Amino acid sequence: MNVLWLYRVFTLVLTSILSLVVIALCAHTSTHLDNILDRFGLTGSFPYATLGIAIGCITIVTNIIMLGLDFFFDNIFTSMPIFEVPWLSIMWILWISVGATTLSQGKQLFKNTPCSDYAVVIPDAKEICDDIHPIAIVGFVNFALLFLYSMSSLVAALFSSGSSSAWTTSLKNRGK
Repeated sequence: MNVLWLYRVFTLVLTSILSLVVIALCAHTSTHLDNILDRFGLTGSFPYATLGIAIGCITIVTNIIMLGLDFFFDNIFTSMPIFEVPWLSIMWILWISVGATTLSQGKQLFKNTPCSDYAVVIPDAKEICDDIHPIAIVGFVNFALLFLYSMSSLVAALFSSGSSSAWTTSLKNRGK
């Protein structure tokens, strides 16, 4: 079994699971924001929560499609480095934007005030404040996983034994 293919499967499964975590945390944040805004008769959302939900959904759908096609078909285009390297590079850029946007907006919203200060006055704000760092951390972890895998795939394709088909051969079939 090809080690890089196993690394691919591990990375895509783990980023899918972590994407579910981000979606859940962002939905939790949005629910608490709705509770706060309802008290004042307002509506709105945090852009970082919306971005986290969107990128999480895109990641899950993409990873399921890529893994599903790879398991059922040999040498499918979604498993080839010529497709994976650019697409997963776009994905890691999106995940770094989730982490950076979350931290930036969290700092704007809560300044340097500890989250525990909101527990008495607005308990929902404390919950929102508590969710900011986990969302950012998981966003950065997904960035790191996708970045490392896409760079590994790029290096493997560039330095494969002089074969011109390294870019158009799936990792599962490499070495067969």
